[in-house]
Amino acid sequence: MTTAPMVLAATSEYSLALALEDFVPSLLALAGFWFLASVAASVVPTTLTAGRVGAVFIGAGGLAKSSWKLIVVTTGADLTWLESLLFPLMAIGSVILLWALFSALRRRAIIWWPFLAVLVIYAGWCLAVERLQPIFFLATTGVTLVSVCGAILAGRQREWLPVVLFGVGIAFVACLVPLRGHPEHDTVTFQWIEQSTNTIAQAALLAASWLTLRAYTVRSLINSFMESK
Repeated sequence: MTTAPMVLAATSEYSLALALEDFVPSLLALAGFWFLASVAASVVPTTLTAGRVGAVFIGAGGLAKSSWKLIVVTTGADLTWLESLLFPLMAIGSVILLWALFSALRRRAIIWWPFLAVLVIYAGWCLAVERLQPIFFLATTGVTLVSVCGAILAGRQREWLPVVLFGVGIAFVACLVPLRGHPEHDTVTFQWIEQSTNTIAQAALLAASWLTLRAYTVRSLINSFMESK
């Protein structure tokens, strides 16, 4: 998902295309995290609801930012509160989804209150410093750990392609950092490069998550068949 503020020209047709394209990585990410929630549930069924709630929160953060861009381009209204939802929603969602994935890694539902404590601590930190940097760190670290957990779960099934794809997704997200710091970052060209990079990252996440879910689904079917014999 995109993470940098941008300057949008409300009268630019090209900027409208840019704003519309930003929904693509947001939706790809939502689907990818949803599939990962299903992977966790295939190992520990009781995590299904929490995992999917976490996926929706992460996706909602990206869609809020994408909606802000579209509104700026089409109406000129700068709803900064909508843009500001990105990292808080990502942080909440990633922590919830991580509980489900950590439970899957342990093969049992683990205690949940330490995850809630992390959210409370970071929220208090943001209030103390009156800045969103702590929640930005939690959100970016959280979604990265989600991909790492996905790679570990894929590796347990000896599914190496999704392991590689999870790594590709992380690498492309990391590439966004130098792009944000480039002096021409706010130009249309660099915004297209940044969003294309993000789209590739989320497409890799989606493919990796789907392949991992397929592997666990096949394993579950085989186990059910063997138990019925």
